[in-house]
Amino acid sequence: MMSDTSYRNRLVEQSGALIRRRVDRINRDRTSLERMTHRPTMELIKGIVALAAAAGTVPDESTVAVLSGLLDHLVSLQLEGGLFSGGDNLVSPPDSAFTINDLCLTLELMQRRGCPDRIVSLVREPLLSIARKTAPAMVRGGVHTPNHRWEIASALVGLDLFLGDTDLKARAEQWLAEGIDIQADGLYSERSPNYAAHVSNPCLIALARRLNRSGYLDYVEANLEADAALMRPDGLMETIQSRRQDQNRPFDPEPFLSQARLLALVQGNTDVVSLALDLSSRQLADPTRHLAELLVDPRLAGPLPVRATEGPRKDPEAGPVRVRHYRETGMDRVLLSGDSWPGSLATASVYAGSDFPTTGRVASGLANNSTIMDFTTPLIQLTALRLSPNFFDLGPLRPQELEAMEHESTWTMHDRRTSGYYQPLDPEFRSPEGSYALTDEGRFFARMSFDRRRRDDMTLESDLRLSLRSDGFDLRVDFHGPVTSYACLLGLSGKDLRIGSGADRSPDGSWLVNGSDRVEVSAGPVDGAVALTLRYGGAPTGSPVTYDPGESYTFVNGDDAVEGRRLIFTGLTSAPFTLSGQFGVGQGKALKQIWEQARAMLG
Repeated sequence: MMSDTSYRNRLVEQSGALIRRRVDRINRDRTSLERMTHRPTMELIKGIVALAAAAGTVPDESTVAVLSGLLDHLVSLQLEGGLFSGGDNLVSPPDSAFTINDLCLTLELMQRRGCPDRIVSLVREPLLSIARKTAPAMVRGGVHTPNHRWEIASALVGLDLFLGDTDLKARAEQWLAEGIDIQADGLYSERSPNYAAHVSNPCLIALARRLNRSGYLDYVEANLEADAALMRPDGLMETIQSRRQDQNRPFDPEPFLSQARLLALVQGNTDVVSLALDLSSRQLADPTRHLAELLVDPRLAGPLPVRATEGPRKDPEAGPVRVRHYRETGMDRVLLSGDSWPGSLATASVYAGSDFPTTGRVASGLANNSTIMDFTTPLIQLTALRLSPNFFDLGPLRPQELEAMEHESTWTMHDRRTSGYYQPLDPEFRSPEGSYALTDEGRFFARMSFDRRRRDDMTLESDLRLSLRSDGFDLRVDFHGPVTSYACLLGLSGKDLRIGSGADRSPDGSWLVNGSDRVEVSAGPVDGAVALTLRYGGAPTGSPVTYDPGESYTFVNGDDAVEGRRLIFTGLTSAPFTLSGQFGVGQGKALKQIWEQARAMLG
């Protein structure tokens, strides 16, 4: 295979600059090394070795001295039982596995031709000593989360390569026998780009290489194809679907770079190729990671295929260019303008995948995000659209059904919530002492034996109809049930964002619509601003209404985080709620021209 020397050279150049900065920082302040935990310590060791192996020369004496200090520090951090501790994960097998995987990758680097003998003699034995000490603990160790299984399995197989202990591989096979937790729509069960990029995909790639099982690459390809459609015009990735900590903040996709290049070259999937080309053109925050991965798998240096596009649009103002369905997740991703997902000019997500309707809880490890729709453009991002009826403190709508209609430019969603009032216990369940089981009512717990009582149900149903086009959206919500108030919350962000007429700023920093049926939002330079015009209708409340995130949040003085400024509309469920958004700019410019200028402005 031909080599893309420009890509390799760029990794070497950027890695050299990064290593120099980190070494200089340690030399200026030796206490900074003492404060480093095991994972960044091992990462820096790996980076220095990778740079030396790529250059084929020994680094300067200052860098060698820091490398020696890093090795001593890593040895000192290893606990007597062979594991490491970090943060709130004490004596942690999975956290230790992250460091051991980097350790094994570094040992692989030193097996490659060109790694200087002085580096090998300095680094190899201390790392092997750590490996020998950790192996029994890694064999016995357990996990917390789904992705930890693949992190530990990869570490075990890596250790076996250098220690030759059959117990290591046998234990890895126990974890792998549980089956990879990938959904039919290509996302792993945690639905998180962060953990796919940092854990599941790199570990499956390492397992494929070390065990000669190419089938593991099929999982990675399926995930990368799904992840490619999460790309937004601002260069970040959608995360509202995630079950992990990233669900309220978009993800920088840089860690997918090596994975995307490998699968683009091995399999040639069009979406993965587009992702690899986009990421390969970026300035990298962690080039040493990708340099190390290239050195152990030279295929990553191959020239990427030419990007295939969706083709010309006959009507640039029409509906979606493309829709990607994540059926198991309960989300559709919509490409509204642009040639590909990484080259998008406008994208949207339509989401009905929260775990709340099933669990009744907001908790770590669940998909808690109550965003119904978001809409991203280069200059203005509608980061969230959420609608919360005042109904027994159950919080915002989290639809349970999602259906695409009318050539996939319109979606319908349905939310049904029920609460009510409980009747007296039947005689056989009464306690003379007044002592009853502590049970969950759905919102709260009480010693009431709720499960043995009849309830008079009260139900509120909401039917949502959402249409998307390249320059905006139209939403209509019809309510069925008791008349109550609601608040619709929009999250808005963008470069130099301004909220103009139609809304007033409240003391808590949010913006409340002031009775007008129209709100103007703009971003970018005043003389060339992109505008978002919001028009809405509904029954007026006659009194102030606040957005309620639900008792699951407010009980602990929390809130369901929204990125950007908060703009709030209110109304009563006695009439439909309608909301339309339209992007535009003066001087009659075509929308695609506006978006392209905006992307250029953002660099």
